[in-house]
Amino acid sequence: MQNKLIRKATWEDMFRQHRNKIRSAKPKVDNKAPSLKVTAYYKPGTIELNTARLAQIEEDNFKLIQNINIIYRTKGKTDCFRSKSFYKMKVKSNDVNMIKLNKKIFKENVEFLERLNHVKPLVDFNKMEEHYKNHLKLIMFMTNFPESYKKKELYDPLIVTTGLPKNILIKKSKCYLDVNNLTENRSLGRMTIEVYDSIVPKTAGNFKMLCEQRLGELDYRGTQIFRIVPGLFCLAGDVEYSIGLGGVSAINGEQYFDDENYALSHNAAGTLSMYNLEKNENASQFMITFKPLTVLNGRHVVFGRVVGGMKTLRLIEDSGYASGKPKHKIVISKCGLFNDC
Repeated sequence: MQNKLIRKATWEDMFRQHRNKIRSAKPKVDNKAPSLKVTAYYKPGTIELNTARLAQIEEDNFKLIQNINIIYRTKGKTDCFRSKSFYKMKVKSNDVNMIKLNKKIFKENVEFLERLNHVKPLVDFNKMEEHYKNHLKLIMFMTNFPESYKKKELYDPLIVTTGLPKNILIKKSKCYLDVNNLTENRSLGRMTIEVYDSIVPKTAGNFKMLCEQRLGELDYRGTQIFRIVPGLFCLAGDVEYSIGLGGVSAINGEQYFDDENYALSHNAAGTLSMYNLEKNENASQFMITFKPLTVLNGRHVVFGRVVGGMKTLRLIEDSGYASGKPKHKIVISKCGLFNDC
């Protein structure tokens, strides 16, 4: 019994000593945060230098934007020695010499331009044409596929898939539409439109008559492009109300005329076709596509396409919402036929 008590007292002492060692233990690893030396990171001189440099960059950028604006507005045209501000400066001897040198260079440039305008080529184009024909014959003789070198007809995207006769004479006319953005008071440019007189003579004639600006009669001048759907098409040509609620044809004194034919297709961006709500109710409204829209084939009569001024067409496309509502007021400021210009 006494041995058991001694053993028990010894175990408790050992536990107590071990607990005291744990409580009084000191860490051998320094896990305290290091002292922060602010001067290593905060350098007032460097910050002031960077601030001054930033201010200088901002000033340089501002001057650069001013110069770019001047170049954009003047289209890069400058006069290096006739400027009024130049003569207001004090003229030194070096400046006088520079003026004389500039005048001399200017005179030489004018003389060179005059000679350049009247220069004649030293190449005989007849000989070049003969050499080209002989070279083409040699290639066709040596190649396994001579038909690939034969002269092909010009590609026309609107009639490439149609069943038109091969010997048909396609007669075309060219019209133009000048487009303005009245909201921003700027011109968007001119679209040159080619219409197919021999394929759809009635529809093409109606469009040309409405482009002619005849005195006392309705035409496309001043009418709005009243619907613009980016990625699809735009609608215009309401000579009656200008907002898409009406339209009048210019042929035979009729309100509407029938669909002529569907020989041409919406196979390219810039395709021009009549717009109508019901079949055989064509008047003056027309549609211009922003991309090929073959889904419209057989529904709207194609009669022309934009052959010049695709940039203007893209600016029109950028002026519309997905709903079709124009962002700005886009109007046809002027129209006409090129043979009447």
